[in-house]
Amino acid sequence: MSDFLLFSGTSNVPLAKQIATRLHVSLGDVEITRFIDNECRIFVRDDVAGKHVYVIESLSEVADQHLVELCLLGQALKSLHAASVTAVIPWMGYSKQDKAFRKGEAVSAQLVAKFIEIAGFNRVITCELHSENVVPYFHIPIVEVSTRKLLAGTLGNILGVVIAPDKGGVSRSERFAKEMHVPVVYLEKVRDLVSGSVSVTGISESVDGKNCIIFDDIINTGATAIKTSTFLKTHGAKKISFLATHGVLAGNAAQQLRKSSIEEIILTDTIAIPKEKQFSEMKIVSVATLLADAIIQK
Repeated sequence: MSDFLLFSGTSNVPLAKQIATRLHVSLGDVEITRFIDNECRIFVRDDVAGKHVYVIESLSEVADQHLVELCLLGQALKSLHAASVTAVIPWMGYSKQDKAFRKGEAVSAQLVAKFIEIAGFNRVITCELHSENVVPYFHIPIVEVSTRKLLAGTLGNILGVVIAPDKGGVSRSERFAKEMHVPVVYLEKVRDLVSGSVSVTGISESVDGKNCIIFDDIINTGATAIKTSTFLKTHGAKKISFLATHGVLAGNAAQQLRKSSIEEIILTDTIAIPKEKQFSEMKIVSVATLLADAIIQK
């Protein structure tokens, strides 16, 4: 694979190293620094001319900085005449902002797609997009890697029901339930479009004495997960497992989840989760093999 190079931004170096190990390559030599005013500076030292290059960068906190870093890497690699440059974006930040919910709001996901294209990337590989609305915003090929099988495998022989938390996540929950070969129970919720606050108002069938599995693409503040688990416990749920691909864990989400009635939280490493946000009920599984396979299948 002499025509193949792998570079990493600063957002998730541990994952990038794992991917490199699985591909039996070393990470490319790039200098990423910031001026005193915090502007990013990229300097690629490797000869990339004529080579297929992959850049690993999650658009995680601080999303704006990592987006600029990714785009500068793409532009630098293109200027050095790489044969192709692929953005490997484990967590596609801004994907929640896939439409204007109120008049006057920017469709941020659409603009982010344009940034990535203009930077010179030929293709995108990502994991578990929040919305299928994001895909048409790209005019370059985009490959979406599913984590359903990976996360389902962490539960072993636990039998129960998959909880579909809201209308937006019904199809995602149904696909996961199919992977698990278990039934789906549907919750009814109301969300305030201004505050984002969610209230659970009903359930399709009894969960009394059942293990409940909640699968979502993102766990952000954790508020919805906590409200859902509280509702399920008051309706007799036995064990509650919450599985999510992207552990955003904004603000004090980790502390609140630690105190919640969720017995098990399983996340992937699409976002680097710092030690201070980890706790005994949390398990992190790696998407390195999934992304390495996606790169090989170029």
